[in-house]
Amino acid sequence: MTNDSITEPFLIKLKARIDNDPDITTSGLAIKAGLDNSAIRSMFKRGYKSLRITTARKICEALGTTYEEFMSEAQTTEEFEIVRLVSQLSETDRQLLLGFGQGLAAKQGQAQPKSGEDE
Repeated sequence: MTNDSITEPFLIKLKARIDNDPDITTSGLAIKAGLDNSAIRSMFKRGYKSLRITTARKICEALGTTYEEFMSEAQTTEEFEIVRLVSQLSETDRQLLLGFGQGLAAKQGQAQPKSGEDE
């Protein structure tokens, strides 16, 4: 099965992770996640359009990560750490952090000259 026939974002990332790590097999990962040994292979074969979040979380835990970290587009160590920390916050604390981040971004935007202006 090619990645082109898989459209569910989690499964696309999971397939790439398995394909790029020779130590991971679909059956081994499924068993480690507490699933039937053919569960992940079946997900790829059937081209699931949606996946239960609880199943995705089990798979991520078996990979040694969280769902949020796995699905993030983080590129640097700092970005991964931010995602990891945010995933541990309550919804209320996430909203507070979002407001703080927006304030910092607005402050940065005011400190930089707009394009076309002299510096």
